[in-house]
Amino acid sequence: MGTFEPAVLALSLALAAASSLVCRGAAATAASLAAALPLMALVAVVNPLVSPVGETTLLSVGPLEVRLEAVAWGLAMGAMVAGAMLWAQVCAAVLPADDLRDLLGGVLPTLGLALSMVVRLVPELLSRARASKDARAACTCAGDGGAASALSRAVDRTGAMVGWALGESVERASSMASRGWGSGRRTHWRPRRWTAGDRWALVAVAVVSAVGVGCALWLGSLWTYTPSMGAFGPWAAYLPVALLFSLPCLTAAADALAARGEA
Repeated sequence: MGTFEPAVLALSLALAAASSLVCRGAAATAASLAAALPLMALVAVVNPLVSPVGETTLLSVGPLEVRLEAVAWGLAMGAMVAGAMLWAQVCAAVLPADDLRDLLGGVLPTLGLALSMVVRLVPELLSRARASKDARAACTCAGDGGAASALSRAVDRTGAMVGWALGESVERASSMASRGWGSGRRTHWRPRRWTAGDRWALVAVAVVSAVGVGCALWLGSLWTYTPSMGAFGPWAAYLPVALLFSLPCLTAAADALAARGEA
């Protein structure tokens, strides 16, 4: 989300889909792509209409001009949103909320709780939205209101999701209060201790992340959309970015190899 360089965004979206396929399965990945790709296409179509910037005109319809740079910016924005949605779901699968609280609960309990709730939010909201849509589609006794009521149905689904989120937050706050959250240092019935391998893995991930993020930001600073599109950076600068985005797949492959060796 820190850069709009098209090759970096393409790597992010492609490797997010690959990571989701490895960590969540084909069915869950297909459902996520079915929700993300139409949003990407919608942004790509709407942006040239509301922001006709750039020098290269693709077509003209009366006073309206559709320009290549505006289409590219819309595609980049859509790819960024779609990739962020997939990465949030991959993070929720790789590091569930309970594991995240175990990892940070003794050091940063509030941050650990907030991160676990944010990571869980996107998949739960998408699931609730699908359930609300299916429930509304099953209510056929009043007949189909037609295209004119599409906005009202969307507002109803949004209201149901907001109501669920508020009610869930109240229940979760009551549950936390009943368990003594904030009353003092929390204990764990099963402490997890860091090993030497964990520390080296953390150092490796930190180095890959720093180099990958640095290259992504540098490549983003080289690229422009207006008044004309810039040029891509050297291919070697994309390798650390691709390595960073490949970490979930590489970790899953390493775990599979380790499990096969133990068997």
